[in-house]
Amino acid sequence: MTNKNKVEPEQIVRLKKDVESYISRILHSPADYSYLSERLQNEGHGYISPTTIKRVWGYISDKGNHYTPSAYTLNALCRLIGFNDISEYCAEPSAIQSKEYKGEYVETVTLPLHTEITIMWQPNRKVRLRNTGAETFEVIENENSRLKIGDIVECRSLTQHAPAFFRVHRDGSRPLSYVAGSIQGIFFHLHSQS
Repeated sequence: MTNKNKVEPEQIVRLKKDVESYISRILHSPADYSYLSERLQNEGHGYISPTTIKRVWGYISDKGNHYTPSAYTLNALCRLIGFNDISEYCAEPSAIQSKEYKGEYVETVTLPLHTEITIMWQPNRKVRLRNTGAETFEVIENENSRLKIGDIVECRSLTQHAPAFFRVHRDGSRPLSYVAGSIQGIFFHLHSQS
């Protein structure tokens, strides 16, 4: 792409959110990237490998932290959501940003004591929390996040595909503010109690 046609990182972030909104599916696992690859090809928008989609979504960073998708990839994603190409998409300031949200939302005060929740966000972050009451949770599992096992986090609510805001209590020190999924939001799963 020439400089005058350069796509800004913010536009790529917006495009990814619009794609997820359009397909009603947050991309956070290998199966999700394969699903999008197959859907693009089946609907005639072109073939993009699951590996390339993983790079675009930041699931893998083997090309570095500043990976820029090709025009072919961006154009295919834009065609999926109803645009001719990335130039047309970028010229439309609102794209499909305004849309009624029908996703899952939970107020943590309504959860039974000891309920466990897994929260995932990009890139490759995953924590499991156990409800300890009064909108507080203990971190019982952690993969690749800055939270630590044993941290106590305060959280009033969780919303699928939106950032999660926590106050973190660690080792008696002053509480820290923490945001999970600040760009693409989180995906959470409530575990049924046995």
